[in-house]
Amino acid sequence: MSIKLSCCTLGYVRTATLEDSIRRIASLGYEAVDLFTGPPHAWPQDYSQAERKAVRSLIEKLGLKLTGFAVSGGLLGLQYNFSSHRESIRKLTLEYNKANIELAHDLGAPLFNILTGNVLYGTSRAKARRWTMEALHELVGLAEKRNVILGLHPQYIAESPLMLNVDDAIEMIKELKSKMVKIIYDTAQQNITYRNFADDIRKAGSDLCYVHAADNDGIRWTHDAVGKGTVDWWGIIRALREINFDGYICVQSWSELPNDVDSVMQYSKTYLEGLLSAPGV
Repeated sequence: MSIKLSCCTLGYVRTATLEDSIRRIASLGYEAVDLFTGPPHAWPQDYSQAERKAVRSLIEKLGLKLTGFAVSGGLLGLQYNFSSHRESIRKLTLEYNKANIELAHDLGAPLFNILTGNVLYGTSRAKARRWTMEALHELVGLAEKRNVILGLHPQYIAESPLMLNVDDAIEMIKELKSKMVKIIYDTAQQNITYRNFADDIRKAGSDLCYVHAADNDGIRWTHDAVGKGTVDWWGIIRALREINFDGYICVQSWSELPNDVDSVMQYSKTYLEGLLSAPGV
């Protein structure tokens, strides 16, 4: 069993192009990369077939493995919401996620995260969930055809009340009944919403396909460098090994404030590598 590290371009979205972000991640010594698919990075409608081939070629030339996508949604993309009271927004969200499946197929990405949306006053939770599940059932058919995993991504309460923890994701998996639906565990989100890291990872078990790694103080919704907050990384690594997790931990640190993104990504990599190689962890 081998836990490996990847790094998402999301941290660079305010400071560098997609292509430059990929080069920087490679220069820091990461062996794998994850792409943010919101503008100005790999927004599907922005990338022609020729440009998609060029991005895939760049990743391969740098010796990187493409491990997944981070799609726009939640507080980072309020225009995408499966449970919006406006039908036009629900349709836009469905089409955006379909476009991500096609982009993943073209670039060779194995998975991307599925985010449930905000529920406004006047829309019941039951109605919001029904709209969301209708869209996910439609996405599953295309995901199975294109062999792309849909990673259900529990979120922070301010983003969505529909999928807050692993239990919520497991319920959705049972309803969707597809081998192409798994769970992505986000440490920064769960450090605020439901901080029972080890038990949630055990519950996810073989349904866990990916880990988004970032840190915070357990109060503010931030995605700081790994090891700079209160996330129990020792316990998380132990639990991942307990369930024989053989996938990627993807560093997804980002900030709305100006910072040295290279340093953040390097610190996170060094911290995780030290933990992964420590005796008894």
